[in-house]
Amino acid sequence: MTSELPRCSRGEIWLLDWNPRRGSEHGGFRPGLIIQSDLGNHAEGARTTVVVPLTTQGRTYAFYVPVPKAKDNGLPADSWANATQVFTVDKSRLAKRLGKATSTQMKALAQALQAVLEL
Repeated sequence: MTSELPRCSRGEIWLLDWNPRRGSEHGGFRPGLIIQSDLGNHAEGARTTVVVPLTTQGRTYAFYVPVPKAKDNGLPADSWANATQVFTVDKSRLAKRLGKATSTQMKALAQALQAVLEL
């Protein structure tokens, strides 16, 4: 029997189950920001999405995008989207939808991803 996978959309912030972790990857339950297009997120049979982790240990360089705690994003603390760690994850790792990033934050993250990947 197969359980139904959560439906996620670009820009949403989800609590993810990052276990099991490897090396410098995040572990435990931590928030992540969905960066995959909705064309991929909502495709029939799509079991994966692409995320970047959110961390409360921000850095002051271009690859970390600030995502301050706000009612609309559901974060418990000021956080940063880490564009240096892009993950494709099975949607079964999506434990709970917390909220949504702003369009300004998503634009800043797009620029950070372009810098990381030299696009």
